[in-house]
Amino acid sequence: MLICLDPGHGGNDRANRGPTGYVEADGVLDIALRTRTLLQAAGLQVVMTRDRDVTVSLATRTAFAAAQGADIFVSIHTDAYSDPRAHGCTVFCSVRDDQSRKLAVAIEQALRNVGRPSRGVRTRALADGRDYYHVIREAKMPSVLVECAFHTNPTEEALLKTPEFRQLLATAIADGIKDYVGPQIPDLVPILLNGKLLPVTGRLIGDVTYAPVRALAEALGLNVLWDSKKRQVRLVSRK
Repeated sequence: MLICLDPGHGGNDRANRGPTGYVEADGVLDIALRTRTLLQAAGLQVVMTRDRDVTVSLATRTAFAAAQGADIFVSIHTDAYSDPRAHGCTVFCSVRDDQSRKLAVAIEQALRNVGRPSRGVRTRALADGRDYYHVIREAKMPSVLVECAFHTNPTEEALLKTPEFRQLLATAIADGIKDYVGPQIPDLVPILLNGKLLPVTGRLIGDVTYAPVRALAEALGLNVLWDSKKRQVRLVSRK
């Protein structure tokens, strides 16, 4: 399962700001980076449309996700409105894709689970019935757009400026994605030494292959010792 995270805006597109200096492009990049860390720790593969402050067009974002073979696309934003009292999170999904809605429902539920007031799962359409948002309309995989909070609301802007709140949002988004994806069964990987199959199987999680230390070390002719005080595994050559 490959997840594409899309931190909105960035580079030349830095106009969306809160009343006391919060910049959406920077805030959502930080949330996305934190989300990536959490997803990778869970064994999921993640790509990002940007991982620094650069300009990325909407067309490039969806084309990148398709080229990478992403299974889902999650665009991360913060919201704005003329009324500073507007608050809460919203998750937009496709008007036509049931999997997009399923993903949106999972993320919206996870945001509510961490205490975020929610404006619900919503759709937005053009006059011809197609999805309004490019990243939903043109994505070749289930896609959602997450509005985490209103940076035009002074209270929510103050929260967005704190790393603790951005971590909370990242946790919720990651939890929603994991709920949608479900348990991931690691791929089993055979391990060979000089062309000979070893009696131990690795497990591929993300881009890393894991194998039991004792089984692998003994197959390589090493003794394995466990230091319970230091909580260390020691590999010792056999004499």
